[in-house]
Amino acid sequence: MSESTTKRTGMMIDSVTGEIIDQKDLAERLLAQAKEQGVSLMGRRAAGPISGAWKTC
Repeated sequence: MSESTTKRTGMMIDSVTGEIIDQKDLAERLLAQAKEQGVSLMGRRAAGPISGAWKTC
């Protein structure tokens, strides 16, 4: 999928099948897979003076 396709249509299109990708479904599946594998999708906590403002997930 090209970036310009997403910008023009607001949709993700599978570059192989040409089908429109349900972004919510994709996000939910990726989140479930990450939880199963114990992977954090949030990244690292901020360092420095504002680090106390961030909650851990």
